[in-house]
Amino acid sequence: MRFNDLAKKQYEDIDNLSVLLKNYVDVYRLLIAGASELYGVNLAEKSEVKKALERVENVGELIDKLISTLERCEGSYLKYCKIKNEYITVSTEKDKIFTEIDNELNFQNSEREE
Repeated sequence: MRFNDLAKKQYEDIDNLSVLLKNYVDVYRLLIAGASELYGVNLAEKSEVKKALERVENVGELIDKLISTLERCEGSYLKYCKIKNEYITVSTEKDKIFTEIDNELNFQNSEREE
């Protein structure tokens, strides 16, 4: 497997983890709102509120694990991006870029004149 393919796969993994994290955060917020509503209802038993808060805590632990995983994964991906950028910066010849820009501008100008 080429390193570029590996980096793309890692990006996809990070993206998937980010989506999962967003979903867990949404669930976490809904669970907190539900527990708050239960607490505000006089008919709710303390045990129900306690169970709701335990669910919130469990999802919170999952969120913490996901954040930790993302931190570990993103380090190597960001390093790949930095190295790739440094290589492109060093190996790119400015004259070729300027020539390409000039050609594009000349092409655009010639279209307007017609």
